[in-house]
Amino acid sequence: MSESLNIKSIEAAQFESEVLAAPVPVVLDFFSTECAPCEALAPKFEALAEKFGAKVRFLKIFRQGNKELAAKLGVSSSPTLVFFKGGAEVGERLTGDIQRSSIKSTIESLIA
Repeated sequence: MSESLNIKSIEAAQFESEVLAAPVPVVLDFFSTECAPCEALAPKFEALAEKFGAKVRFLKIFRQGNKELAAKLGVSSSPTLVFFKGGAEVGERLTGDIQRSSIKSTIESLIA
């Protein structure tokens, strides 16, 4: 997986500091390897991170490598985008074949 300037990969141990304590809204992508919908999401996620990166933190977390956190948050499929603001989950989660417009409108409501 290539790391972009606008997207950071985290582990469960960093969840509190990177997500819950973030000073800006967070989009957290739970992804899997060898997952066609995850691969389809990647360029959309990248483009939106480039567009909104100054106002929103974009993070990726490998679901199988962080099973306890995924289970604690009730994430059971990949990809799943979970949105956070002020340390709390907000908005609807997006899963499966995620449209760029759905992510964009959720992000816009986070920063409105």
